[in-house]
Order: sequence, then structure tokens, then C-alpha cells
Amino acid sequence: MALSRSQAFGEALRQLRAERGDLSQEAAALACQVDRSYYGKIERGTKSPTLGTIWKIADGFDTRPSELLARAERLQG
Repeated sequence: MALSRSQAFGEALRQLRAERGDLSQEAAALACQVDRSYYGKIERGTKSPTLGTIWKIADGFDTRPSELLARAERLQG
């Protein structure tokens, strides 16, 4: 079954968080200046972030928003 766009974006975030070491969702949310529960919903693919939130997440992971979207795009196939 193919991933939805929200699921692919969430999986891309989860993978990026894992690549950054043993970073908890709470620590990632804090770094991204996003509410922890909202961040968790984004990772699970149950919420779609706004463009502003994508930018915050990219800043928190010290990457470009385009890289986050490219990762999600690759996962969605």
C-alpha cells in the first residue's frame, strides 16, 4: 500500500530524527519549536503541517524545507 503524502512526510521526519541519533520526539519538537503532541501527529501522518511549520521543522533539523519534501517524495514513490 502506498503512503499518503502526510504519511510519507511523517516517515521522512521519523527517519531524519533517527539519523540524528537517539533523539526523542519531545527533543525534536523542542528543537523545531513545535508542540510535542502536534509533532507526534505529523510523524504519524495524522496531521499535515502548514508551510510555516515545515520551515520551523527544517530549521530545527538544520536542513532545507526542500530536502524534507524531497525525502517525503522519495518515500511516496
